[in-house]
Amino acid sequence: MPPMTRCECKQLSFLGLRSYARRHGITNLEELIQRTGCCTGCGNCRPFLEEFLRTGEVQVGDRRIKLPDLDPPTGGSKVTK
Repeated sequence: MPPMTRCECKQLSFLGLRSYARRHGITNLEELIQRTGCCTGCGNCRPFLEEFLRTGEVQVGDRRIKLPDLDPPTGGSKVTK
């Protein structure tokens, strides 16, 4: 099974969602969901997105892979639940 790296229902990548959150100063998942609509279709991506936003990693089988940090945050804030 390939890693989940996007909200398939809304066609939003986890990298894009993290970048959006950082650009707009969003620090919690509920606000990110409200502003982008992510996780509001089937909801299957939510636990994977939460983990990615917390760690920058996605699960692939029994391995964890760190996705690139294309736009480091200026204030060091992370999106939380």
